[in-house]
Amino acid sequence: MSDIKKQLGQRIKYLRKLKGLNQEQLSEMIGLSARGLGNVETGRNFMALSNIEKLIDALDIEPYDLFIFDKDISKDVVYDDVVKKLEKFKNNNKKLYAISAYLDCLN
Repeated sequence: MSDIKKQLGQRIKYLRKLKGLNQEQLSEMIGLSARGLGNVETGRNFMALSNIEKLIDALDIEPYDLFIFDKDISKDVVYDDVVKKLEKFKNNNKKLYAISAYLDCLN
């Protein structure tokens, strides 16, 4: 089994769980069977490009987010990503307070 297939599958599974979705929910959103998605997540199969585009839309991520396999990402990249995501919430104080409270719990 190809290492990139396995890494991509693990990344998709991670991002799916990060969004609080199970395989059935995500597979329905992208028009793929749950079994097919499971095969992608375990690295048995690659996903068709058309399904990757649907996946990116369903998970509301940037295309590069799928291919961040290295756990040693520079702090600048992570910081820029966090700032970009927080900008989506600048007009929603309740969500910002919730994010702030969550970050306090991590310290």
